[in-house]
Amino acid sequence: MNETLLRHLVTRFELLEPVLNAIDAATGDGDHGTTMLTGLRAAAAEPDRASSAYRIAAGGASGTLFSLLIAALEEAETEPLPGTLANAVSKISMMGGAKFGDKTMLDALVPASQAHDARSAADAARMGLEATRPLAARRGRARHVEGAGIGHLDAGAMSVAEILGLFATQSEE
Repeated sequence: MNETLLRHLVTRFELLEPVLNAIDAATGDGDHGTTMLTGLRAAAAEPDRASSAYRIAAGGASGTLFSLLIAALEEAETEPLPGTLANAVSKISMMGGAKFGDKTMLDALVPASQAHDARSAADAARMGLEATRPLAARRGRARHVEGAGIGHLDAGAMSVAEILGLFATQSEE
């Protein structure tokens, strides 16, 4: 995977770590930002096997699911982005059992997969993120908290939007 993009992701997620942890604390266990940063640092250290390095370092269900997004971006170096994102959506849905509207990373990733280029995918992901605020979580820990996370953004959707935003910026340079 592109080493410059991975370095930019690490830098961005170093700043976002406390924000993502705070969002996740309202609806989960409060470690999403730390997990993302751990995985991204590992991916940046091994850019030739970024998705595998991410999955191993981040661990757990989110490590596996976000490694599929990283793999989609790796594939987008040689294949059209909408197809690689759609493939990631399919795998994530199958593995995690979630679907669009469940207040998960898919709420940002599904609209992004329907876009025609990297910039419109990033914009669609950002709109998908914003749409998670009024949703009640139907998957993950958030479904067990009082109010099921209504009124809060989804941390996973925010990570997707941030990753795709940096990917689009890198693609435009």
